[in-house]
Order: sequence, then C-alpha cells, then structure tokens
Amino acid sequence: MISVPFILRDHREQLWRRWADAMGDEVAADYREIMGSPLGERYVRAFLEDLIAWSEAEEYEAPRVLRMACERIAADTANRLTLGFTVLDVAAALQSLLGAAIDVLLDALVLNELPSFAETLEQLKAVGIFIDRLVGAVLETDAAADTAS
Repeated sequence: MISVPFILRDHREQLWRRWADAMGDEVAADYREIMGSPLGERYVRAFLEDLIAWSEAEEYEAPRVLRMACERIAADTANRLTLGFTVLDVAAALQSLLGAAIDVLLDALVLNELPSFAETLEQLKAVGIFIDRLVGAVLETDAAADTAS
C-alpha cells in the first residue's frame, strides 16, 4: 500500500518549493529566504525522514520516534532563535508545511497516486498531528529559553 508520507517523499522537491512559496507574511522575509535555499531543502528532507520513521514505527516505538523528531526540531529552533528569528517564524513556517503537503497531494490525486479516499484522509490527519507535535516542541523551546534567561 502506498502511503502519504512516501508520496510526499517522492515529491520532495515539489513539497519544498510549495512550502517556501506558501509561507505567509507571518514568517519573516529573511526566514522565508533561508527556507527557499538548500537549507530549507535539507529541513524538508529531515522532516520527511522523521515523518516516515514515525508512520512506520510500531505502536510501542512511535513515542520514541516522535520524541526524537521533536528534539531535532527543538535543537533547530534554538539555533534559529540565536540567529534572531522568532518562535513565530519557526512555528508558522512549520505549520505551512501542511498546506504545502495538501497541494502536493492534490497533484498526486490527478496522477492517481493516492491510496483510497478514507486512507488518504486518515494519513493526512496523522501528518497534521505530527506537525502539531513539532510545533509544540517549537513552543516548548521558546518557553525554556524564556525560563533560562
């Protein structure tokens, strides 16, 4: 069975381009520019690797895989904050990945690459949950930085 995370991986460059274009004004122009560079491509690649690992994990492994993804995002967020970007830049950019993923899946629908409608919706819901958990890690990183200072 083909799954949404693998479809997104197969269309990784399209996902990255759509994501860079989808970031709105709530994301600083400098941050959008960085995410439109090869650094953003690596960010999307790491996101997809984490998403696939989480989606393939056994039920008992999934919390550990998700925790590792959140730790990676938290470390990346801490780095971005030291560069002068805000937590809103990082969180809003991450949230816009869902819209870009939906755009990529709409193209995959035209190419008849999607699983059944119900499976696609269920898997897309899981992608949304995954992104929400990563955004939570971003917000926790900001809260920890505030507490430390």
